[in-house]
Amino acid sequence: MDVQNISDLVIAMAVASVPAIGAYVVKILKANKFIAILGPLAHDAVVAAQKLGVVSYLEGEAKKSKAVEFVVSALAKLGFKKADLTTIQNAVEDEYSKAIASLDVTYPQVTKEQVEADQEAAKAKAQADQKAADEKAKADALAAAQKAVTDAQAHLQELQVAK
Repeated sequence: MDVQNISDLVIAMAVASVPAIGAYVVKILKANKFIAILGPLAHDAVVAAQKLGVVSYLEGEAKKSKAVEFVVSALAKLGFKKADLTTIQNAVEDEYSKAIASLDVTYPQVTKEQVEADQEAAKAKAQADQKAADEKAKADALAAAQKAVTDAQAHLQELQVAK
């Protein structure tokens, strides 16, 4: 075995290992990118879920699920098709625990009692609207009947005068 064969062997091994090393480096870079963007995405998702709780009643677990759903959707748009759900849930919980004090002040949440009160108010309004519509229909029917009676009396007078 001479030096030329040894150098050819070393070059062949180096060329054969480039794709494997390249794939490993890409995997590491992608993992680092995933970790770098997961925190801000989780924070934004927590804020979005909290804002959603301002207009509709969401309990803690539903709010967390919504935030996780937001993060998974954003990661999919960024090209991360396979993301560890447990890691995402932990990131969301971590961001929520960091921001809960300021979020509750900034975005006060709708309570179950408020939702029920709003539903009762809407039901009462609908009943009042229905009652008003019924009364208007009765008044319109009465006015129409009175007009018909007046018209009939006028017609009767015309017939009596014509005789």
